Amino acid sequence: MTLIARLCALCAVCALMQTAIGETDGQGGLRMLGGLLMLHLVLSGAHELAQELTTHRDLMQIFEILVK
Repeated sequence: MTLIARLCALCAVCALMQTAIGETDGQGGLRMLGGLLMLHLVLSGAHELAQELTTHRDLMQIFEILVK
């Protein structure tokens, strides 16, 4: 599953949770929690990508990793 697909899924789950909780004081906390989860997902994805890129020296392999 690509990083974009994981972010979309997480965004959908966060929106569903906010809809389920309704207009309460906890909605802001859910937004913050969702944002922090998205940030963690992006940073971990960037870390994985950087590790893969450092192991390859061939430009075609690097291009394939970036496309993937």
